[in-house]
Amino acid sequence: MKVNIKIIEKLKEESCTFNIHKVTSFIQDIVSTLEKSSDNYLLAKSTSKDEQEKVPYSNIFYLEYLERKIFIYTNDTIFETKSPLYKLEHDLPNHFFRISKTIIINIHFLNKFSVQPNGNLEAILSNREKVIVSRKYVSSLKKALTRYSKSPLMY
Repeated sequence: MKVNIKIIEKLKEESCTFNIHKVTSFIQDIVSTLEKSSDNYLLAKSTSKDEQEKVPYSNIFYLEYLERKIFIYTNDTIFETKSPLYKLEHDLPNHFFRISKTIIINIHFLNKFSVQPNGNLEAILSNREKVIVSRKYVSSLKKALTRYSKSPLMY
């Protein structure tokens, strides 16, 4: 796909135009991300440094509620934020998906999953991290993945 970027004056409103053959779930995610926020990042504190940083959505593997804090996991850094998980879930783009009461994943980093004997799924992210999809969220995750792949999932 060819991408064109045109820098405009600061006084003009930013806009985006897509010339596409078909509206796919990927395009819908991009549009959703663009519409939800002009800033495509979360502000969070690095756990290794005591400073706030911008964490781009595209770098976030998953978010986890643990010990009364929200941790944001990227490929190489863990961040912390005080925003409640339900608020983050509402504010994040559509490719972020709740898989349990305490975890939201970026579906773009989901590599594979397997069924566990108790009915849960074990999801393996592209950074080889394993997270559990609770039974309550299995069917909605399956629907979301079917929407992305445009074919039924078998497991």
